[in-house]
Amino acid sequence: MSKTTQITINNFSGGISDSPREENSTKFQSSRHFDVFTDPSRLIPYRSLEADTHDGSTSTGMKQYQVKDFTYHSSSAKLYGLGQTGSGNTKIVYKADATTGNWTLPTSSEGNGTIKNGCLVEYKDYLFGFQGSNQIFKWGLLSGTPSITNSASTTGVTITSVAQGLVFEDYLYLPYNNKIWRATDATTFSDAYLTLPTNFKITSLTAFGKYIAIAVAPVSTFNGVSKVLLWDGTSTEVQESIDWGEGELRVLETIEGYLVGITDRYLNNATGAGKGSMVVQIYSGGVPQVIKEVFTQALVGKTMPQSKAVKNNRLFWSAKIMTNSAGTEYVEGLWSFGRKNVNYPFALSLDIIDENVDTDGILSFGTAANYFFINHSGDGSIDKTNDAATYAFTSIYESQVYNFGDPGVRKRLDGFTLYTAPIPTGGSVTVKYKVDSDTGYTPIGTLSTAGELSRDFMSIESTDAAFATGKEFTFRCESTGGAEITGYKMNASFLSEPNA
Repeated sequence: MSKTTQITINNFSGGISDSPREENSTKFQSSRHFDVFTDPSRLIPYRSLEADTHDGSTSTGMKQYQVKDFTYHSSSAKLYGLGQTGSGNTKIVYKADATTGNWTLPTSSEGNGTIKNGCLVEYKDYLFGFQGSNQIFKWGLLSGTPSITNSASTTGVTITSVAQGLVFEDYLYLPYNNKIWRATDATTFSDAYLTLPTNFKITSLTAFGKYIAIAVAPVSTFNGVSKVLLWDGTSTEVQESIDWGEGELRVLETIEGYLVGITDRYLNNATGAGKGSMVVQIYSGGVPQVIKEVFTQALVGKTMPQSKAVKNNRLFWSAKIMTNSAGTEYVEGLWSFGRKNVNYPFALSLDIIDENVDTDGILSFGTAANYFFINHSGDGSIDKTNDAATYAFTSIYESQVYNFGDPGVRKRLDGFTLYTAPIPTGGSVTVKYKVDSDTGYTPIGTLSTAGELSRDFMSIESTDAAFATGKEFTFRCESTGGAEITGYKMNASFLSEPNA
């Protein structure tokens, strides 16, 4: 009698695996547009995105303002955006209700300097940011009738790069080039309060215990390593320097007391025959630990903006990863790293896909409540999370490669069972598979009956043809209409004795 075996998967908390053949039942090769963190026993589709590109008066809508950065003012529930006028100067826009309605375009928010996107932060009832060659503007009072002060302060050098600011212990810190500007209130400012070596540029700030953690990357991409500098916010020098490794550290945040850093390791400009990668590291002392490294198969531009957000114990950022060597196929969206709570491992997932993204890619994103806002193309278009429970995008899950304990023996797939939450009206899940070196997936069948909870597939549903035999199998689930996946089970028979 041939040996039979069964594998059941009902937990997705491990996130994206290090290898497609890694033996961990909670991990998978990839997922797109699924929430794998809120309930680790379910793959929950995200709502789709809808155009949020109108101001209620013009045919071109919000495109003309080229909104690059977002910040949410929780006390007023307003979402602010850093955009620009037709001449390229700074312009602040906002939504009185972030979740619905039109954008407001106050005439009092137009600056006299060119936009410097990458920094917009609320402090003491004002919005602060950079513009022109050396200006720091402020716009407020937000609680009254705001107006812009174009040169609230100036920098002593020309601004060549900026990063998002930080409010820390009631002070405001704005990073530019290799320097940090500080405000002690809305009118008292100190330029170049901290100056770092000229071979570094500041890319991200976050609070880390009693310190400000400063992410710095080499000005020359192939010259040195990135670092994280720990600074008390008042001294003229930093208190600690942590080597973060090669590449450009683009995003730095704090999750559960850990520093989490996302590094672009030559995604855009790999040398020689090597390919770039996106590296996720965490630090709580000692040496930063690499948790995940996602390799790209080809070089790609505009890979990783410095936008970031922390929601529900997870860090979100955007990145574009090429999946074929020709550079024609890729995954791009909002990635997340975190975990539901301390009972689960830290995990990586590609959470949100915007199918409207063009060749210019995601330029920036922001959050408000449970909504995401994505500047998704070079023309300035903005998408936001749909107000209704609509699911126009297909959510995709790709399993690990299963060899059932022996990669050298041919097997017969005897059956595949898919488990779901009750299928919603109009929803469906299609199951596909591939065997060994197959380049594409073959459909097995579809659950689409409202209320359906599971289905056993003993053959190809459309033709009743038997499953193919092979040494290893991979499965793909495609969800539409908000259908949730709770697990699956597969049975296989060995066609020869293992290791015979």
